[in-house]
Amino acid sequence: MKVEMNFYWCIYYQVTGFPKPNRTWYFNHEPLTAGYIKKNKMIDDREHARTSRNTYLAEGCLEVERDSQKNEGLYTLIASNPFGQVNHSIYARFHIDPVPIAHPTYVPQGRPPVPIIPVMKKADSDERNKTSILISSLLTTSVIFVFLIILGIVCVVRWRKFRMSPDVQNAGVSPLFFLCFLKRRRSRYLRERIPLNPSQMVENPNYTKDHNKDVVVEIHHIAREKISFIQSLGEGAFGRVYLGTVDYLTPEEPTTLVAVKTLKDNVVEDTKLDFEREAELLANLQHTNIIKFYGVSTDGEALMMIFEYMEHGDLNNFLRDRSPDIIKTEIELKKLPPLTTSDLIYISCQVAAGMEYLASQHFVHRDLATRNCLVGEKMVVKIGDFGMSRDVYSTDYYRVGRHNMLPIRWMPPESILYRKFTTESDIWSFGVVLWEIFTFGKQPWYELSNHEVIQQVTSNKLLPVPPNCPDEIYDLMKACWQTRPQDRMPIKNVRSHLQQLCSSADTEYLEVID
Repeated sequence: MKVEMNFYWCIYYQVTGFPKPNRTWYFNHEPLTAGYIKKNKMIDDREHARTSRNTYLAEGCLEVERDSQKNEGLYTLIASNPFGQVNHSIYARFHIDPVPIAHPTYVPQGRPPVPIIPVMKKADSDERNKTSILISSLLTTSVIFVFLIILGIVCVVRWRKFRMSPDVQNAGVSPLFFLCFLKRRRSRYLRERIPLNPSQMVENPNYTKDHNKDVVVEIHHIAREKISFIQSLGEGAFGRVYLGTVDYLTPEEPTTLVAVKTLKDNVVEDTKLDFEREAELLANLQHTNIIKFYGVSTDGEALMMIFEYMEHGDLNNFLRDRSPDIIKTEIELKKLPPLTTSDLIYISCQVAAGMEYLASQHFVHRDLATRNCLVGEKMVVKIGDFGMSRDVYSTDYYRVGRHNMLPIRWMPPESILYRKFTTESDIWSFGVVLWEIFTFGKQPWYELSNHEVIQQVTSNKLLPVPPNCPDEIYDLMKACWQTRPQDRMPIKNVRSHLQQLCSSADTEYLEVID
């Protein structure tokens, strides 16, 4: 809010909220009701035409048609909608004593009196000027000194971290290097890229196996001529995912089926850096329930990552195809046999084991869902993320801005409100994955829009119990959906509970559940 002079005096305001807030004015703590405005005929709330139909923004001004002292005072605007209210006050004064400000309808009478300016002795004036100059100089010198000390500390700290990095070229860099403002020159040293020579590839020291920084896992380099493409599996923002083959990936196998993740030719530099960092991380993730990463190919036009191929595709389609709600022929029943409750618990146990391993590596997935889990032979389930699901499952994501796509239906309140992602937020997502598994791939909150889902989750509402879901499983879901992250059951305990259910010999209990 601000007071400005147009044809009339105007208290300009801008209000933003969703849904669009209602506006209520107060003058000196008294409400400016519609009746008061109509009776006064000198004050009017005029919203600009350009925002009158806007669903979240209101701009305009409260016009004061007569700048009398009667209308001077404290103006307060209260904006409110179903989610709350906010207020802001501003003091409007239209005259500067003792001279009134000219108004189009006001004709000044006579000449205002000349203000009396006290005469100060020259000696006193000089003394005060010297004192003020001295104080200003001391303050300026102190601020500059403190700034230089802080800058020096920052440079030394960054220099020590830089010297400890695995790149031997960093050894001779001076601390003054970080004062250099030539961005291109500095980025040449700071930017880490995947080298073309596979012998120079080293892992990210933050994700070493068993936290042993002396162990170096080499990123396997696969020559481009060994890779053949069969068909496209999907497309995402980064590029495409193909079904392909690699010749002699291991000496024992002449041909290996693989999934190839490619990077578009016209991608920005930041995306390439993300690609390189992802390769470093994946080289260190080795677990039975994590998709196997074979290596990279960087000697062609497009950068590629090579993963193992899982013949049954993603877990979401695997569950939907075997849902009891779908009517199948006898041939389809033989090809896609129905899943029992013990099968669903076995699938859940594998996903939990993979997430337990990621948590032990301090790795936050941020997008755990059945669409990002893959199924292979003998119902083996592995966690992965090819990035293509953002196109294939576009309705599962909520667009924020032009490029950000968030899986709102799998996110906890702290991730929705504050964009905070931790191992605890992955536990919430795992609870939603459990719900997906026991509903045979249904979309969470499928009857609600994205805005309604945000309201439900931030209001501490939970997904309902899936049909025929064991009580123990739904109790695990609720343990994952605690509002406070620290109250959620650790993924290690979740996996342990599922393992007990999976290996239980109480078959009669499972039959009752079925």
